[in-house]
Amino acid sequence: MKLALLNEILTKAPNENDHWDFKEEWYSNKGELLRDIMNLVNTVHHDDCYIIIGVDDSGKMVGVTNDSNVMNRQQLQDFLRSKPFAQNWYPQTDVESFQINGYRIDVITVYNSNNVPIYLSKNVKRDGGPLKAGLIYSRINDSNTPVDESTTDNQMELLWQKRFHLDISIKDRYKYALKHPKDWDYIDPLEKMDPTYVYSRDPNLVIKTKGPLTDKNRHFDSYMMSEYKIRIAWFLIQLYYGNTIIYDAYIFPVDDGSYEMIIPKQGFINIPDSTNSMFEYKSYRFYLKNDFPYLLTKFVNSFRQGGSWRVGWRNIQSDVVIYNDDEEIKYYETLFMEHYLNNKSEFNPNPDSLKFLISKIEKSGTHGEGGDIGLIAKSMEEEHLVVEYIKKLQSKTQQKPR
Repeated sequence: MKLALLNEILTKAPNENDHWDFKEEWYSNKGELLRDIMNLVNTVHHDDCYIIIGVDDSGKMVGVTNDSNVMNRQQLQDFLRSKPFAQNWYPQTDVESFQINGYRIDVITVYNSNNVPIYLSKNVKRDGGPLKAGLIYSRINDSNTPVDESTTDNQMELLWQKRFHLDISIKDRYKYALKHPKDWDYIDPLEKMDPTYVYSRDPNLVIKTKGPLTDKNRHFDSYMMSEYKIRIAWFLIQLYYGNTIIYDAYIFPVDDGSYEMIIPKQGFINIPDSTNSMFEYKSYRFYLKNDFPYLLTKFVNSFRQGGSWRVGWRNIQSDVVIYNDDEEIKYYETLFMEHYLNNKSEFNPNPDSLKFLISKIEKSGTHGEGGDIGLIAKSMEEEHLVVEYIKKLQSKTQQKPR
């Protein structure tokens, strides 16, 4: 949990909802701890939930001191793992401590899951009455389900919709499905038939590829720098829901079709110029892990046999920055800009590298598409130097920036 989020929640104490709960002290009644966690897992939103310990009923911070019932992350996970959950799956949690205004505040994070609703296969003892097998406890607003009842029919329906991803947009359903290629059927193309993928859990989700596209010139780009053959031939990949195209992009075979890539996004880093009011910019290529270009690149290659995809993926990682989220993009682009302002010469292409790249372009075959080969190589090398530096920054931090 981020400290800024905790401080924001504390300003709203003692008000509770289906995202957080306040406790004055750690649980002496471990059955009640289990009940609270089950209620927070069985929520219909897609956010993490929090049990914040060290806040009394009036919303005042009292802190955690000399509490014999404190549990660390491993102890809590072991506790949950020992319980008879019907799905042979237990909630994922974390435990963290924060110092705020001289008080120690402990936070149990209950991670969001789509494996809902969860329930017990056997009764579990609890002071005040057992948690009963088969009952589905769920948090609605600031209230937990009574210990001897299941949640409402409406809440139950919403939980099942969450489980099967029926409560999210079509694009988000696609993103989830692409992460599970084993749930897709690949239809081998016959003559004049496009390669097609059909999602077995919902046949409305269909992916088709078309090409090659004769109206697109072959050309060269920096995200092909590490490939043996770096000339791009264009195809089209289309994501359908029923008869409606909800997303399409260009896809191209790499190294004689041993694997395929979706074109990465192009980033632009604006560099302020202190001598005038103009900006220069540095461009580069990147993938965002929860966006279609990245997900589709991994998806289509998961159907390939042999080890060529693993070799290809190493090449892709050499030529493209891969981010977890938009926050990382902003973080690393800012670091790059700060470094570039004082070290511009580092990003001038090396003459030997340019000579090698020009030779590579010529061997891949060109008839002048895209302009002068020297200028093409220079542009590719400049983008690649940006990628290399940002990847070095990522390897140094080794964690998502906070």
